[in-house]
Amino acid sequence: MKIIILGAGKRGQGLARQLVEEGQDVILIDSDSERLRGAADKVDCMTVHGSGTDLETLRKASMEPEDTFVAVTDSDEINLVSCGIVNSEFNVSNTIAAIRNLAYTGKDGLSNSILGISYMVNPEAEAARTIYNSIERGIYSDVISFQNTPLILYNAVVPAGSALAGKSLMELRSVVDANFVIAALNRDGRATVPSGTTVVREGDILSFVADENDVKKILSILGHKRSRPTRIVIVGATQIAHFLLANFGPSARSKIVLIDKDRDALRRFAENYPEVLPLVGDITEDSVLEDEGLTDYDLLISIQEGDEINLLTACYAKRTGTAHTMALVKNNVNYTKLAGSLGIDAIFSTTGSTVNSLLKFIRGKGVSSVQSIFGGSIEVFEFLITSESAACGRMLKELDIRGRGIIAGITTAVGEVVIPSGNYVLKDGDSLVATATPSSVGYIRQLFG
Repeated sequence: MKIIILGAGKRGQGLARQLVEEGQDVILIDSDSERLRGAADKVDCMTVHGSGTDLETLRKASMEPEDTFVAVTDSDEINLVSCGIVNSEFNVSNTIAAIRNLAYTGKDGLSNSILGISYMVNPEAEAARTIYNSIERGIYSDVISFQNTPLILYNAVVPAGSALAGKSLMELRSVVDANFVIAALNRDGRATVPSGTTVVREGDILSFVADENDVKKILSILGHKRSRPTRIVIVGATQIAHFLLANFGPSARSKIVLIDKDRDALRRFAENYPEVLPLVGDITEDSVLEDEGLTDYDLLISIQEGDEINLLTACYAKRTGTAHTMALVKNNVNYTKLAGSLGIDAIFSTTGSTVNSLLKFIRGKGVSSVQSIFGGSIEVFEFLITSESAACGRMLKELDIRGRGIIAGITTAVGEVVIPSGNYVLKDGDSLVATATPSSVGYIRQLFG
């Protein structure tokens, strides 16, 4: 199976990089020869120069019915038309389109009936969903909840002087009275799937999987206070703000302030979300936060159109007294690495959220959810085990995944949460959370998918 990606921009490159690292056969198509050359320098895949709406260009990709076609250009129209041509001329089984304009999809959600497209993803909706989930879980980056299990994955830094530092992962249970699994470890920017003998150091970022109650114990030991914010300031009356506000109920929205310098945009938001307090102001020029008494709010989220202004706004709000801040980046994913040094609690990327959504659909059967952490160095899966799964009926210790991945948690068909041991036998209906390095994703999918 080949995966043909139309659009060699940020999303196209991000998706191609993930798939190539997993050993997938990827072809990138773009009409901009310079951008295509830049993508080829970064991603080891075939490239085709030309328009995605040109039949001859598409023929150069030698598409077969079992292939997947993904259109992620910056033009909704090109994405729609190219998928329609591929459906009509090549009978490809899966066509996927990134669509922003609600005129095509409706304000209440995405419809996949247009031109026979298999799946549509809205980058702004995906980013809003990621931000909302982080708010609900206590304002952490890379917080992952799952579809069929109450287990949660959190990333947390091991602070200086922590009782965990100097202990191996096997020894941590003597320090932490909780059921959990360390699913990944990031040290000095390098992410790994650890073993039981891995020794924790100060400054390590641990990805641990546990249920809600045990998460609180672990965060407490690490010195992380976790609280859900209620009084929120949103800067930017953007499409992402629309999707984000839709996730909150009326009561929660009554404690939200929306700031923008565009009166007409705020008026439209007021019609859709009358509970929200609209505030006209230019965050770059006026002392809006101080003048309006907003510096003591729980959280400020900057989701304006410019990456730099979002980072500066979040930094400024933190230094004027706002307890927590978040910033969105659209154009430069490298900014996501700056959160800690800038004092920002979480930085989110529309590219990362969109790629995660695309990967989930591409991987298909057996995969309930999939997300990347640590810049794509580790992937986190939720598999629904069926009688057809290669691992069904086998004990975990019989499965050869050492060095490839970690089984972080299991929820049985009746809802029982299990922190797995080697003697656990996988059963039909189990929901399994596992991490894997990109090079091992294919193996892990074959085993559990």
